[in-house]
Amino acid sequence: MTRKRVVVLVTTLLLILNAPLFGFANMIEVPYYQYNYDIYNWDIPSAAGYYPAEVLSGKDLGVGNFSSPRDMFVDDNNNIYILDAGNDRIVVFDKDFNFKKQIDKFTQNGQKVKMVDPSGISIDKNGLIYVADKGAKCVFVVNQDGQIISKITKPKSDLVAANKDFVPIKVAVDNAGVVYVLSLGSYEGALMFDSKNNFLGFFGSNKVVVTLQLLIDRIWKKILSKEQSSSMVRYLPTELASIDIGDDGFIYTCSNYASVSVGELKKLNFLGKNILWYKKKDQTRDFGDLPKYYGKRLEDSYFVDINVTKDGFINALDYERGRVFQYDQNANLLFIMGGKADQMGTFRDPVAVESIGNTILVLDQQKATITVFKETKFGELVHKATVLYNDGKYDEAKQLWEQVNKMDCNYALAHVGLGKALLRMNRYSDALKHFRLANDKEGFSEAKEQLRNDFLKRNFGIIATGLIALIILIVVLRRRFKKQKSVDEEYTRKVSKEKFPIYTMFHPFKGFEELKDEKKGSVLIATIIVLLYFIVAIIHRQYTGFIFNPYRQDRINVISIFSSTVVMFFFWVLSNWSVSTLTEGEGTFQEIWIFSAYALLPYIICNLIYVILSNIFIMEEGMFLTFINIIGMSWLIICMLNAIKAVHQFSFGKTVATVVASLIGIAVIIFIMILVFTLFAQLFGFIQSIYNELILRM
Repeated sequence: MTRKRVVVLVTTLLLILNAPLFGFANMIEVPYYQYNYDIYNWDIPSAAGYYPAEVLSGKDLGVGNFSSPRDMFVDDNNNIYILDAGNDRIVVFDKDFNFKKQIDKFTQNGQKVKMVDPSGISIDKNGLIYVADKGAKCVFVVNQDGQIISKITKPKSDLVAANKDFVPIKVAVDNAGVVYVLSLGSYEGALMFDSKNNFLGFFGSNKVVVTLQLLIDRIWKKILSKEQSSSMVRYLPTELASIDIGDDGFIYTCSNYASVSVGELKKLNFLGKNILWYKKKDQTRDFGDLPKYYGKRLEDSYFVDINVTKDGFINALDYERGRVFQYDQNANLLFIMGGKADQMGTFRDPVAVESIGNTILVLDQQKATITVFKETKFGELVHKATVLYNDGKYDEAKQLWEQVNKMDCNYALAHVGLGKALLRMNRYSDALKHFRLANDKEGFSEAKEQLRNDFLKRNFGIIATGLIALIILIVVLRRRFKKQKSVDEEYTRKVSKEKFPIYTMFHPFKGFEELKDEKKGSVLIATIIVLLYFIVAIIHRQYTGFIFNPYRQDRINVISIFSSTVVMFFFWVLSNWSVSTLTEGEGTFQEIWIFSAYALLPYIICNLIYVILSNIFIMEEGMFLTFINIIGMSWLIICMLNAIKAVHQFSFGKTVATVVASLIGIAVIIFIMILVFTLFAQLFGFIQSIYNELILRM
């Protein structure tokens, strides 16, 4: 073997041995299930954006064990303040957790003042420390030496809400010196105080969530007497759980809704209105994990703290599952980390979340530790790309999104970023693919509009010429083959059996009457129409344009579609036949089947037109599809009323009453079927239990 061959062989072996390292060197495995949600809100495994770098106790940091630490704050100089409530002290570290000092006593006029039950801490730009003490029912304002500068106590105001018990649990201070205090049991939002501790009012209250139960109770309250309604449940807005102030000056809050779990995180403007929108204006999302039932127990996220990083990423701490959810400024979910357990990176009683740059700190009260999460290479790429993307620098973000996509091809935000960049590069077809993978319908619509305009510009001459030629051809053929009929022929014209479905569609008022008189209805044709109704329902679900299709196309339940079309149609015929036998209708079961099936035809045709146009139209043209839907439904109602009127020879009023009774009859049939199935299931279970008992005794 020559020397050159030896060198090539050794080089090849080294490349093979190191090949995995090139692809996965930056992929870090974390000691908990790392996931994200896909475009259909299914949780799927995901690359980790953060990993638990270290878990620090007070002893590890050289200050003795923490005892029931309640809160944590990182100031503008990245100093970390730990409110160590059990030890009645505030411990201060620098950003590398080097001990700086501790404040173990507050003094006022030379007298020592002890904290009673502190639960929140915040530092203003001048270094003043604000401690919310719910036991002392005040907010201590102290300097860096622990000397009390002032105290914020229960405000004096004419407002009824301000006269409630003042139990501060969280505190935040903005750059203007306005102090926001969350008081236990205050549903009116945060209490605001100026730099001189004067009460300014309330800020950022939640609204009462409108639910079905609330609407029902409101109706009952109007019916019942004043004494009776006073004993009913009162609906109050949800309290704010925590508050933080971002570098952009906006106030961020988190809340926990019991009845609905949407909009728990908010970004409030100076009017106290939420501007944290998801995908479109005034639309919010379900933050945290999606609610899941475990038996009868509903498990949902329960946020206890919120933090905003320098770059505007929002970290929300979920106490229920011990996880941190990170979102960008557009409420897109970036990463999920943590869990409830005892290993590194998980928690028992998480109470506070803070950040230094993109490093996340989580304080666990029960473990009395601070867990430090550092971003992985994947997380770093996502953060950089997201900042560029939010600044509108799509082209600069493209390369980063490509790397993210290589590391995790299921990461939807990367596809959105790539789609935006490709759109600006006029690569519309490629942009469409990425927007579709990300389920970004607005981006897809924009790319489709550009692609369509581009196509029309290039082919307008051919299209216009083709249309004119087609119109001329139709006119010529119509004149060539159209037979002139006399008035008598037109009057005595007979419609063939096969053309009657079309005839009744365009002549619903006299068509069904003629169908009844001439008895030209066909069971075979009617059954074909019903089957066509089923097939078109499948086409509508699967082939409606992506922009207007709300369904997950890779999962289809044909049995469910069959039940909602053919079976429901059968129930309709059965119910109408049953009702008509009581109201002396003349129609037989077979006739009702035929007439009702013929009445379905215009609705089926409109559905097909809807599917075709939905693949051509963009989002802004959706109103035309709505119009087609209205036409189809109106046409169906007109045809069905005339069909039932003709088949039973009813008056119009009696027809309407019969149709309504038939719809109620369908509900009764379904109820009886469910009841029968339930009884059979219980009977089967009973027989099975007896059989098992006999087997055990034999």
